[in-house]
Amino acid sequence: MRVESVAASVADNHTYDVVVIGSGAAGLCAALSASARGSRVLVLEKSDLVGGTSAMSGGGVWVPCNHYQAGVGSHDSREEALEYIRAVAPQGWHNVEEPLWVAFVDHAPEMLRFIEKASPLRFAPCLEPDPYVESPGGKRFGRMVSPRPISALSLGSWRKRIRGPMFSPWINYHEIHENNFYAQSTRALLRLAPKIFYRMVTAKRVMGNALMVGLLRGCLERGCAVWTDAPARRLCRRDGRVDGVELERRGVPMTVRARKGVVLASGGFEWNAQMMAEHFPGPVEWTGSPTTNTGDGQRMAAEIGAMLDRMDQALLYGTTATPYEGGVRGVPAGDYCMPHSMVVNRHGQRFMNEKAMNFGLAFNERDPDSGAPLHLPAWRIYDSQFASKYPLALPKTNKFATRFVDRTLRGLAGQIGVVPAGLEETAARFSGFARTGRDDDFGRGETFWDRQRMADPNNEPNPTLGSIEVPPFYAYPFKASFLGTKGGARTNERGQVIDRGGAVIHGLYAAGNVMANPFGTKAVGAGTTLGPCLTWGYICGLNAHQNRH
Repeated sequence: MRVESVAASVADNHTYDVVVIGSGAAGLCAALSASARGSRVLVLEKSDLVGGTSAMSGGGVWVPCNHYQAGVGSHDSREEALEYIRAVAPQGWHNVEEPLWVAFVDHAPEMLRFIEKASPLRFAPCLEPDPYVESPGGKRFGRMVSPRPISALSLGSWRKRIRGPMFSPWINYHEIHENNFYAQSTRALLRLAPKIFYRMVTAKRVMGNALMVGLLRGCLERGCAVWTDAPARRLCRRDGRVDGVELERRGVPMTVRARKGVVLASGGFEWNAQMMAEHFPGPVEWTGSPTTNTGDGQRMAAEIGAMLDRMDQALLYGTTATPYEGGVRGVPAGDYCMPHSMVVNRHGQRFMNEKAMNFGLAFNERDPDSGAPLHLPAWRIYDSQFASKYPLALPKTNKFATRFVDRTLRGLAGQIGVVPAGLEETAARFSGFARTGRDDDFGRGETFWDRQRMADPNNEPNPTLGSIEVPPFYAYPFKASFLGTKGGARTNERGQVIDRGGAVIHGLYAAGNVMANPFGTKAVGAGTTLGPCLTWGYICGLNAHQNRH
């Protein structure tokens, strides 16, 4: 039966078992989790497109103890996963987040199996290491998976209502990294050409788009109602319990009731200027999410007394400017990780290992007195060796950002407003590190993560270091790009929202970037945004269906 007829068969009487606010990975996984168990589910999407930030993403999902690991020779356990998370989490977080870490590790592998059973999605293991693999419990590969390509044709008319990708629509996440796309782009394209052609002909989607096609199809086939252009305005509460949502549907005010519960999955607040000024003072540019992420879920939760927490946490990334929906977005970039490149601040000095997974932590370092960012504005610096070796990786000038070029580092510094002597001294010092193969300042290239991810195996003696000394020299802005804030409603291990007094708000659940994320800015692995989003969506759907309170 086609998905349109299944969805249309649900009577539109505005009363459901579970109402989900948001149609990204967390929202659709919550809807799938509840509907597959028999609940009648409505998904409310503020935009006219389904998928949220998840549809724009690379689609990587961090799932410890997943069922693919054994097949690639990666042996994992619950104890090792928790040991790793505890070892790399910010100091003191275990005092609050331990129950949520345990719930995540216990449910994440179950979530992955469930999605493959309840939807057409299938995943592939990625041979990518944990970023802190040397820490207790770290793994050299296997914990990350990405969705396999999936055709959108089976969605019928819904295929045109999936939010578009920002990345290449034809190459999958694990293919980019396993073919060393940045270092060997020509060879990778030739190798992948047959797959790319086949996917173009068959309308197969990849990365985050594939994830959302599969989740949406699973939800529609189970009778979930999905309303687009339906922004939620307020949560309804009766006898101390959340039991509905006030919304607008195509501009018309209405109320829907939820017999079992409401799941908030509306994303972050990175497009809310007032909230960003409060929690992230300073410049915000090249945001990598839909403009509809304006903190509606955080606001609605706070209005009924929910505790908001971790509001200073976000997924911050180094990006390249790209046009999207008539504006500009920040696409996560790998160019600054390659040899013959470095990142400097306005003093012309490096301030972090460019290969570090959590470069955003440095972006968010602030002056204790003024609150202003310590390292912004920042610039990516390259030389002609980079341009000749990695031409596809070198960012190009477009209407949103300019690539500067000069025959001397001093002249380049003058163009971009960086201290000339600082840039010259830093480049000379960095070039010395490249020749010895050892970064004495920040240890770039010392860890397994550094040497395996976005590195050039043909570059010696260190696959991540290359001198910056051959003109011309290039500079490209390095913006503090928010791919999503990670603060919001504090929840317990069942996904239930907690009020400011520490009590459960019955009937209200939260998942994804609208909740107080238990991992925060410091990701424990590539895919630790989508992994927890999907897992907490699964947990919320399960508990809302069971009406657990």
